[in-house]
Amino acid sequence: MKTRSERAVLYAGLLLTSLILGACSEKKTDTTTKPAAAAGVAAITPQAAAAAGIQVAAAGPLDIRETITLYGTVKSNGEREQNLRARYPGTIRAVQKSIGDAVRRGDTLLTVESSSSLQTYAVSSPINGTVLDRKANPGEAVNSDTILMRVADLSTAWVEFAVFNRDLGHVRPDMPVRVTAADGGFLAEAKLNYVAPSGDADNQSVVARATVDNARNTWIPGQFVTGDVVISAFRAPVAVLPSALQTFNGKSVVFVEGPNGFVARPVTVGRRSKTAVEVTSGLRVGERYAAANSYLVKADLLKGEAEED
Repeated sequence: MKTRSERAVLYAGLLLTSLILGACSEKKTDTTTKPAAAAGVAAITPQAAAAAGIQVAAAGPLDIRETITLYGTVKSNGEREQNLRARYPGTIRAVQKSIGDAVRRGDTLLTVESSSSLQTYAVSSPINGTVLDRKANPGEAVNSDTILMRVADLSTAWVEFAVFNRDLGHVRPDMPVRVTAADGGFLAEAKLNYVAPSGDADNQSVVARATVDNARNTWIPGQFVTGDVVISAFRAPVAVLPSALQTFNGKSVVFVEGPNGFVARPVTVGRRSKTAVEVTSGLRVGERYAAANSYLVKADLLKGEAEED
């Protein structure tokens, strides 16, 4: 029969063994219910990606347009405007229209009393358009050299860009140009239809011009604009959106969607534009990748690496 002290030692040993076995069992249970993410994989489910705004697209052919940016202003179409003069010397008796007024062909803009006959005659608009300038007031003496008003058809407009020396070798007529208002609010696709044969000595630039549709009066003379001129264009067999590219562990990568999340895939890139980047190796047509907000995938991977450290 064991003494009381021997029974106490035996009981303490059994208790310690029970605690050790329980701890091992709990650790094993945690490992099976919370598996560690595979190295280099951001374990983001499609639902979580959508909620975070991570948009997914398929790699494939895209147009690469290399552009240069020019700056300019909107002007009235010089081929669709008229300067109005008095037919005979005389005195202005009435002015019916002001700057900004819309006019129709045949509308009376002002009346002049002839100095020789003392009879009044009307000066009418030869086109449909808008009064852009007025240099006539009742009582003023005028002759046939005096420009009284300027009327322009604003259904189209000219956009004139300043082309400086560094870009002269790239800009030619018939090149596509994307015109954008300075505030980014308006957009038009057009072609350069004129490049001046000589430049402006004061600012060392040449004028390049495009004609844009203005049926909705979007473009206002004097408005500042930018123009992205396409100097080369080709279709890349495999391309991604520029927002997909990230630098990860010192390499350019695209985060490719897999069964367990997103994988950082090193890629080699070629030519690029504002809307597309050519991928020459590392990605196949049809593979799905994080196209928008890809930096969130990168952040998830970096977080995982920090927790492992």
